[in-house]
Amino acid sequence: MQQDNVCDNQADVQECKWEEIQDIIESGELARLKRSRQMTEKYHDHKKRTAGLDMNQYILQKLGWLPDESHCEDTIAKAFSETALYAVRANDFPYSFEPGVVHLVLWSKIALPVHSPDKAMRNAARARIGAFLQAQPSLRPLIETDHVAWFVNYPELQSVARIFHAHVLLYFPRDHYSAEQVKITVDDILLHGFEPVA
Repeated sequence: MQQDNVCDNQADVQECKWEEIQDIIESGELARLKRSRQMTEKYHDHKKRTAGLDMNQYILQKLGWLPDESHCEDTIAKAFSETALYAVRANDFPYSFEPGVVHLVLWSKIALPVHSPDKAMRNAARARIGAFLQAQPSLRPLIETDHVAWFVNYPELQSVARIFHAHVLLYFPRDHYSAEQVKITVDDILLHGFEPVA
């Protein structure tokens, strides 16, 4: 298993503010995103409980996908075109973000080459993810206020390397959203998922 962004230091990490999160994603310095000490301990406990299990297989079982389904060789344009090709879940071990930031994971059976050395492929893959998120009615109010961000960890930072996944971050400023509003929105996304795009 590859190393994920965890905090193994004695001192806890600071919660990233939304503007800092956006700067980190924009700069590509994804290794700066860390889990808190408490979340890191939870993550390590999970790894101990699942010792001997292949994490890729573990995730496939959680998603209800067959092993060969996660390696679809297909075009970028096919990604997110059918609900059977992707799933959205809450991140079980989110990074250390300020209150109001919700950390989801978008899993896809079609791997998108977002870190390809080929600029055209890289741009097309990123544009496809961006268009998919932009098309979601449940995200529209957040997109309009620049409160949706996403990234794909570099391969060396991924703990689940063989199943494509993007981290999707939603920011609900506490002075605009109540805890109940956030719960309703997020529960609806997790229950119904995201709509496919053509």
